[in-house]
Amino acid sequence: MGTSGVSVTIDGPVATVAFWRAPENALDRETIVALEGRIRETVRRREVKLLALAARGSDFSTGLEISQQRTPGDAEGLAGAFHGLVRLLLTCELPTAALVQGRALGAGAELALACDFVFAETTAAFGFPEIHRASFPPVASVLLERRVGRTKAADLILCGAAMSAEAAERRGLINALVNPGDLIDALETMRVRMESLSGAALRLAKRALNQGASGDCLSALSTVERTTFRELVRTEDAQEGVQAVLEARPPAWKDR
Repeated sequence: MGTSGVSVTIDGPVATVAFWRAPENALDRETIVALEGRIRETVRRREVKLLALAARGSDFSTGLEISQQRTPGDAEGLAGAFHGLVRLLLTCELPTAALVQGRALGAGAELALACDFVFAETTAAFGFPEIHRASFPPVASVLLERRVGRTKAADLILCGAAMSAEAAERRGLINALVNPGDLIDALETMRVRMESLSGAALRLAKRALNQGASGDCLSALSTVERTTFRELVRTEDAQEGVQAVLEARPPAWKDR
């Protein structure tokens, strides 16, 4: 294995996109572009029901590569590429999960924020140290308050405070904590859960979840209704779900 790269592993309904860049998994433009490409390829695989984002090494990611931010133009280009990756995760048809170990700082923590589920080792730490170099995290400025509340978001972004994994779980940033080295067990639990679900329904439910978070409640409800009645109820799996209940038997999903 080289000093940097991106790989995809498929295990039943779960695809794990893993990245690494020694020594701290700082994200350079090449890694970001590779991540986006592999994620796009993976989403097109209809058998996949969950996309997990993982990092190899002792840290999840310490943020964007500082050496690629020497000039304003360089910084804008790198951040633009990263924000494209974040937008892809936020709008991804598949449910997404971040598997976090060690430090998740700056853009590393923002990657986790962009995922639907976050599983972290008890020794993990989250933080946004950008303010200490006269900057701030754009993605976290949008997403963090929605996860942890205004007061804590201000502490993390305006003061550059760190957050332990235990505190992140209490605040709702993390779905579950695991012992060091046990992230694979959390992923296995998700794999078992996903195997019993319709892939078609999961993709549409993810879309509805995104739609529900946009705009005012009444407009969002109208949009979700269109997804439900124009698409969901017309899928083979939705019809199979009703029939399985009526016949008191387990459903046989076709994922379409």
